[in-house]
Amino acid sequence: MAKVHLVLQGKGGVGKSVIAALIAQYKANKGQTPVCVDTDPVNATFEGYQSLNVKRLNILEEDEINTRNFDALVELIATSEDDVIIDNGASSFVPLSHYLISNEVPALLQDMGHEMVVHTVIAGSQSLLDTINGFSQLVTKVSEFRKTE
Repeated sequence: MAKVHLVLQGKGGVGKSVIAALIAQYKANKGQTPVCVDTDPVNATFEGYQSLNVKRLNILEEDEINTRNFDALVELIATSEDDVIIDNGASSFVPLSHYLISNEVPALLQDMGHEMVVHTVIAGSQSLLDTINGFSQLVTKVSEFRKTE
């Protein structure tokens, strides 16, 4: 059915929202109508792209994933025939990546006929080590999950 593009990185201010907007604009230029969601609890930059009709969904509450709101996100994905682009903030990177893996969300989406694609940013200069660390954390969590399967 649809691809779910999830833009994740533990470092703030490295361009996650720009990447999400570029993916959405690319899809729109190809004649598609992507479903765009901003889950950044601090800086909802992606939501500011008015022509993309970005929906705001707060999935973080007191440093924990709000399961009710996350379930609303999964329902939105489940019913979508169009690609879904999700921009996630740095402050919810750790809880969201842990929640995705521990609740086997990629497998759930696959069972629904969707494919999940994770996009992460590796920035240069002063952000290089922080962004590589964020990427490393993501790879480690995915590796740990695969060992338990």
